Amino acid sequence: SPPGRPPWRRQLAPPSPPPCVVKLELVMVLDKSGSVRAEQSSLLAFARDMVAQFEVNSAIGAQIGIVEFSNDALTLTPLTGNVQAVWSAIDRASAAGGGTSVSDGLALGMSVINGAAARPGVPRTILLLTDGVQTVDGTDATAIAQAATVKADGISIVAVGFGGAKESTMRSIASAPS
Repeated sequence: SPPGRPPWRRQLAPPSPPPCVVKLELVMVLDKSGSVRAEQSSLLAFARDMVAQFEVNSAIGAQIGIVEFSNDALTLTPLTGNVQAVWSAIDRASAAGGGTSVSDGLALGMSVINGAAARPGVPRTILLLTDGVQTVDGTDATAIAQAATVKADGISIVAVGFGGAKESTMRSIASAPS
C-alpha cells in the first residue's frame, strides 16, 4: 500500500462475475480476411472474453462452436460443451488474409449450430465478428440475404463490427434488438 494510505483504502479489482449458466447454442463466426489484419488480435480477444462469460457445459450451460472465414469458411470446432476445445479453436485461428465472404461465414455458422450436437429446444445464436464488408461471393446484399435465411430458421444473429464496419450493413445482418 502507498505510504500514508490506510490498508483498507488499497485499490482492489472487483471480483470477476461468475459465468452465466444458460442453455444456449452459440457459434462465433470470426472474420479473418485481410481487411481485419490490424484488428485480428482485438477480435480474438473479444471472442475469448465472450467464451469466459458462459458456463460451457452440455448438461447445464452453453455449447459453443467456432467458424472462421475469409474467401471461404472453415469450422475450427463444432458445437461442444468442452471449454478447452473452444479455447484451442480460438488459438488455432489462422492469420488474417484474403477476401471477405460474410455470407459463407454465416452459412457455415448455420450448419454448425444445427449440427449433430445441437440440443432440441435450446436457443441458437450466431455471434458474427467482422468488419462487415463482403468483397467476394457477391456484395453486402449477399451477406444480408444469407443473414435473412439464418434468421428465418429461428437463429438469432448478434453482429459486432470491427475496424471500418458499415453500420447499416451490420444492422441489416443482425437480429432486431429484443
